[in-house]
Amino acid sequence: MKKKSEAFEKQNLAILVLLLVFFILTLSLYFVFKISLLDYSKPNINSSEIIVSEIIDGDTFKLSSGETVRLICVDAPEKNKKGYEEAKVFLSDLILNKQVRLEKDISDKDSYGRLLRYVYVEMPSLGCSFEPSTLGELSDETCVGISTNEVFVNKEIVKNNYGILFSYGNDTKRCSEIAG
Repeated sequence: MKKKSEAFEKQNLAILVLLLVFFILTLSLYFVFKISLLDYSKPNINSSEIIVSEIIDGDTFKLSSGETVRLICVDAPEKNKKGYEEAKVFLSDLILNKQVRLEKDISDKDSYGRLLRYVYVEMPSLGCSFEPSTLGELSDETCVGISTNEVFVNKEIVKNNYGILFSYGNDTKRCSEIAG
């Protein structure tokens, strides 16, 4: 009888240990995935794509997250200066209510607390590639798709004369690209 009792206790102990390991593993996975989900729910201002919600002027705008972004290597006219409205409208047409990709240089923020970033936006283009029709007729060609083109916003502002090239301290990684 004692052997059965010892065997029963060992079996129960093994089951208890297995349940404890399963519980700890489940709990660990829960917290790992919960933390991962929390991390993904917060926008990563440095590299994620977020929506532009407001244009302040030709080189500054707000994101849907509430953060204010200042374009690096660009200086557009300030309010009540010549060209202000035109620059603001240009930037608005380019990025307002659109998803953008932000790229950080060296500094995260300026003295006003604005994010300093290079900004990119996807623009649809009629990037059709033409192929001869399968019927073998010489004049028939078919458009097989529409592509998107990533536009470098900082460069577009300067290229279209809505702002000038302006270097900020050490944040100059792409200034020569914007100038060219």
